[in-house]
Amino acid sequence: MKERFTITIDEKIAAWLDKISSEEKIFSSRSHAIEFCVAQLMKLGIEKIVLVRWSRDEVEPLFLSKPDIQTIDQLAKKLGVSREEGAKILLYRGLESLGKDTAVSEIEKINKEDNSRRVVFD
Repeated sequence: MKERFTITIDEKIAAWLDKISSEEKIFSSRSHAIEFCVAQLMKLGIEKIVLVRWSRDEVEPLFLSKPDIQTIDQLAKKLGVSREEGAKILLYRGLESLGKDTAVSEIEKINKEDNSRRVVFD
């Protein structure tokens, strides 16, 4: 059985839903499109959604599965901090690691492409 309720949605999203519902014939209605998208999220095994604020105007969802939450809890317990602090630590470590890996790979790529422009630090 389906439950009827009302939502408020951004006009750009509504326009996109209308386009794919009418022109592309992917969904029969806005309701069908939203139900399908939410069902797909449910299939991912998401247990918790955390909003990460990168800047004042930039917010992204972080989808956590049961294994993700268990990893955070294990780290938090090991460090004697809250789940929230454990998540922050993992996020910062991951970003720091990603930044280092990206910087190293970009330098290696440049060096492979043009050996005459190699920069060496002693």
